[in-house]
Amino acid sequence: MPAQTVKRRVQFVCAVFLHIPLVAIAAYALSQGVTAHLQILGVALVATLIGTMLIVPYIGRALDDGGTPARSQS
Repeated sequence: MPAQTVKRRVQFVCAVFLHIPLVAIAAYALSQGVTAHLQILGVALVATLIGTMLIVPYIGRALDDGGTPARSQS
């Protein structure tokens, strides 16, 4: 499998995993009445979007570097 395909799959899986808390909060809100939980749903949505926008490019850069270890601080 080409490295680019592996990188895209890892980025996709991480983005999906970041949405799990949002889905859980939405499921709870649906069971308890959505209007009472709009504020926390909005916060979770914004946090999820920001987290996805930050982690996907980071993982792309990390995988492009080939896992270069951190420099020693000696």
